[in-house]
Amino acid sequence: MAVVQKILGFTMNLVADVYRKKFEEDTRRATEVNQAVLREILKTNSESEYGRKYQFSSVNTAADYQKQVPLTGYENYRPYIERMANGETNVLTSLPVIYFGQSSGTTGKSKLIPVTAESRKVVNSHMMLLTQGMLLKAVPGASSGGRGLFLMNSVKAGSTKGGIPIGTATSGGMNSMQFIVPYLWTSPPEILQLKDQRTALYLHLLFALQEINLAYINAPFPSPILQLFRLLEQEWPNLAEDLDEGKINRRLELASEIRLQLTKRMRPNAARAKQLAAEAKRGMENIAHRLWPKIQYICCVAGGSFSIYMDKLRWYTGAIPYYSAVYGSTEAMIGICTRTNDISYVLTPRTAYHEFIPVAEAEMPEPTVLNLGQLKKGESYEVVVTNQAGLYRYKLGDVVKVVDYYNESPVIEFLYRKGQLLNVAAEKTSEEAVLAALKNSARQWGTDILDYTTSTDLDGPVGRYVFYVEVQDPEKATNIAIWQGILEKALQQANPRYGVGIEAGRISKLLLQIVEPGSFQRLKQQLILRGASENQVKIPRLLSDKGLKGFLDQQILKSGD
Repeated sequence: MAVVQKILGFTMNLVADVYRKKFEEDTRRATEVNQAVLREILKTNSESEYGRKYQFSSVNTAADYQKQVPLTGYENYRPYIERMANGETNVLTSLPVIYFGQSSGTTGKSKLIPVTAESRKVVNSHMMLLTQGMLLKAVPGASSGGRGLFLMNSVKAGSTKGGIPIGTATSGGMNSMQFIVPYLWTSPPEILQLKDQRTALYLHLLFALQEINLAYINAPFPSPILQLFRLLEQEWPNLAEDLDEGKINRRLELASEIRLQLTKRMRPNAARAKQLAAEAKRGMENIAHRLWPKIQYICCVAGGSFSIYMDKLRWYTGAIPYYSAVYGSTEAMIGICTRTNDISYVLTPRTAYHEFIPVAEAEMPEPTVLNLGQLKKGESYEVVVTNQAGLYRYKLGDVVKVVDYYNESPVIEFLYRKGQLLNVAAEKTSEEAVLAALKNSARQWGTDILDYTTSTDLDGPVGRYVFYVEVQDPEKATNIAIWQGILEKALQQANPRYGVGIEAGRISKLLLQIVEPGSFQRLKQQLILRGASENQVKIPRLLSDKGLKGFLDQQILKSGD
């Protein structure tokens, strides 16, 4: 296995470097490359029903495309996708749909996004090989190879009436590369099929602990990595016992066949068990590097509201660099990070056709629409994508800010999802302002924030914000009114327009609700039960769903009312 692993690693690094160099070339003529991608997409799908309707064959320029093809949202596609799910072909795309990617479902009902062999190839190759190429440049030690811990599952969500598989974009990509999993990751394929997250995390840990030369930890978001280390903190005695005896803990609920397969991969390792116990007894600070001294990086999306998890995660991981590899969605890959400990992304010209709407015009019926070469540094835009699998001029709902240019390609930072702004009286309190206020307040409260969300209460004569917050030490909230006042002041500082609204009586002062420990983990399970992707589920920072608000209302431990 070691020989195959070295050959595979060497080959991947070689190909990854080719992808990186190609990407560098693409960014030097980003507009030209991106428009060539558009022409290829339109040519491929010109004889589809949608292509004939909007006369793709007569589109010669980006300007033609804007004139002939309307801006769209998911509801524009729902009737087409329902027909495709029932087995109809040549509807949105001329290529066969091999599966439907399932969006995260965090901010609403999950969407089914068509995926073709071509679109999967584009995304997979860039997400794996281009990411690896950038890593080799950003983290030179990554070239030494080695297996990593990848927190992911490949459970399929089922099939459509027409027999087409449904799954997340990430799980769909993973199912296509099962044959190389053992050479890349420490977790056996059986773990990737488990639905129970706690059981899967325990087993991910157990098999990663057998690999003292672990090279990296990878997950879509930081929250599952944080859960992994919290589980390590709680379960290390059981993990040490399993390592010592070379067994799978009897308390884990596993099908007998899966338990047998996993047990075959275990070997008694008394020395590793003893080391785990010794390091755990020293405490959890910087435990990752002490258990895996050769770890090179941790890969996960680290920007935006995810920073609330990153602050705590760094306690466990110390100075290990973070690589926030890719900015993308089920619909398309949009950008790639070029440096460690950075949350900006260079737009990838070859992964989709990109357009942008100035944020000030985002709600207009006929907004200005710009290509990637027309953007201005410092300005914010809504992202519009055309992909290889049947979405055309699709408004993604993401708002980004251009912070720089990388050759001719914009460098962007994610700001927020549309519909995730707190807004009672045109004060527009952003996710960034909310997070800054919470962090400021937590320092004064003397505890860590584990998770949070917000909603608006419009039942009274004047609307107000409601904060649901889970903290590390809820017993410290002996006077919730004081905590609420601290948060109120911090929010007014973070968004002065909110403060003006309070002073003018257009907004009432906020309500702080401290929820029980574990509330947000239970909220994630509610989202999964509603159809959210287990790989991609994340806490919405603004709740509008009455059922989910009612669920959190039942978890309240201390209330400012």
